Amino acid sequence: MRETEETARRICALDLRASGVADSAIPALVERFWPVLANEIRQGVTVGDWSFAAEEITRLTQEYRSLIGGR
Repeated sequence: MRETEETARRICALDLRASGVADSAIPALVERFWPVLANEIRQGVTVGDWSFAAEEITRLTQEYRSLIGGR
């Protein structure tokens, strides 16, 4: 799971930058939204520890998509 989290964090930061989010805001947003990308990477399959409920991921995904312009 550690590799998935690291990859998700990198992709999240790239998405945010590409969407025009200020660099100063990116660390906090990555901390909030990396589980969205991790869930996409693992395609909803849980391997190891996963402390995020499906409802939470759904809510975060909607917020994230709105923030980055629906990508």
